[in-house]
Amino acid sequence: MGRSLSYLKAVVICHGKSEKQLCDFIKSNLRIRIAVESDKKGEKSIQITSVMNTLNGKKFKTMAGFMREFSDVEIRIIKTKKYLTEEFKVFIIMDTDDCTDKQKNDYINKEMFRNHWLYPYIGPIFNSPNLENILEKAKIKFEKKGKERKKEYIKIFPTDSKYKNNEMIQIKDFCENLKKVNNTNMEEFINFCIELTKYQK
Repeated sequence: MGRSLSYLKAVVICHGKSEKQLCDFIKSNLRIRIAVESDKKGEKSIQITSVMNTLNGKKFKTMAGFMREFSDVEIRIIKTKKYLTEEFKVFIIMDTDDCTDKQKNDYINKEMFRNHWLYPYIGPIFNSPNLENILEKAKIKFEKKGKERKKEYIKIFPTDSKYKNNEMIQIKDFCENLKKVNNTNMEEFINFCIELTKYQK
């Protein structure tokens, strides 16, 4: 996994605002070196049907562009050619309720990314049909329903000190609960983040 957290260890591309809040919460509380990416801070959603537009944008299309954006990423050089280290990950967290079954399968099995240079590093994370449904099954308790529920994410996954007195979910327990939930592999991303804490100085 690496010798320390001096280098960026992962980039996470988030479907929307809820996913971004969850990832920011994990990053903040575990104090790990990951970059959380979204469209307009999560206000505009990235979907399975449009994720290749993101990967073909200036940040991700080429290794040179990627390294300009994420200058603290670790690289290895083999015969003068640069590569990202094998441990590095690009996690993509998506809902599956806005695409066809074929698009969903191509996303999950990585076929969608086969011709992209980041293919070896991509870890597709799926929540089917969506993150809210998976969180309920993972015993995350919501008080509100509908659109109002979206506002609860900032309290359930707080990164702001003004919410420090709220009951904080335990990330490890959350990960264990996710392992028991079908139709998601979110635990792979969270377990990766937990593992990173072992290499803190």
